[in-house]
Amino acid sequence: MAVAAGHLARDAARPGSPGRGYPAGTVPPVPAGTGPRLTMERPRVPTVLAVDGNSLGHRAFHATHRDAPVGPFVTATVVGMLATAWSYGPYDAIVVGFDHATNHRKLEFPEYKGQRPPNHPDLDRHLTDLRSHLAACGFHVVEREGAEADDLLAATADACGEAGWACDLLTSDRDLTAVVGPTTRLLRPRASMADLLVEDEAAVRARYGVEPWQYVDLAALRGDPSDGLRGAQGIGPKIAARLLRDHGSVLGIYAALHDLHPKVEAALRASRADVERNLVLMAPIPHLAVDVVGAVAAGCDPDRVVAGCADLGIPWAGARFRGAVTAPPPPPLPPPPEHEPDLDAVLATVTTRARPVPVASGEQAALF
Repeated sequence: MAVAAGHLARDAARPGSPGRGYPAGTVPPVPAGTGPRLTMERPRVPTVLAVDGNSLGHRAFHATHRDAPVGPFVTATVVGMLATAWSYGPYDAIVVGFDHATNHRKLEFPEYKGQRPPNHPDLDRHLTDLRSHLAACGFHVVEREGAEADDLLAATADACGEAGWACDLLTSDRDLTAVVGPTTRLLRPRASMADLLVEDEAAVRARYGVEPWQYVDLAALRGDPSDGLRGAQGIGPKIAARLLRDHGSVLGIYAALHDLHPKVEAALRASRADVERNLVLMAPIPHLAVDVVGAVAAGCDPDRVVAGCADLGIPWAGARFRGAVTAPPPPPLPPPPEHEPDLDAVLATVTTRARPVPVASGEQAALF
């Protein structure tokens, strides 16, 4: 069956993927006391921001279409989002991935995302325009037949890893947690784009109790109701994480069924088809090509963004992006003290990283 073959191919490919270099069945130690960090300590190398264009487009449309129904308001809002996200960089290129109209996952598994309500009748038109508008502004827009945006973000991260570069993934899709690695962070929007949840390797371990490369297996066991995917009934995220720490992968767990508690064994046996289906659907499509070298060579030209936005009748969006790119970087944090400092002295002297100030009010304020 294609499910099992796809899973075996995905596991076999793990050791060659940047940030996912643990073979199936091997459980690296989880450091004690680790927790989320705001930034990764890494040298200044080319850094790419890979953006889920569909995710940001949906967010922009639903927050603004009632207030600004005329003109390219979705593009204006997304450019503003990219300006806000720039504070988590700076970046040498912005790659924006979009879902293709043909979805290979839906063709093979019609139930995939089948429970979601239909899109607003105007949304698809705005997403189509967003692609061409962002390309006209000089952003590197990518789309591949049969693939979703998160597949392209994973491919961008892998290409950056192979080049020894850093990559930040800006998306609401939790499945890309599996791509987090030594040079890859996940930036997930919360209430506003100025308050992104930043997840590096330590943050993933602390939040989910597994290594990033094990996240797809964790999600496959847990299921994903938002995509209409059932998991192993009775196996919650804590039990799933413990099983993965003990056995490394879903394959390792099913190879050790006889050693598990009878109730856990029965639940896993009954749900095996669902779990194996989830592994295929949740894993990124492999071997997609994204030209990160060309994207970095082209760079992020704020003047081109300004000109593109002016042509679209949204000059304020271009001006905001240029202001974010050309703003001086925040001062560096002071080095750690040699001795335990006085808490009052720390609070009085430590410079915190600046965050953008909201520029809008009402419903649109949450975007920035």
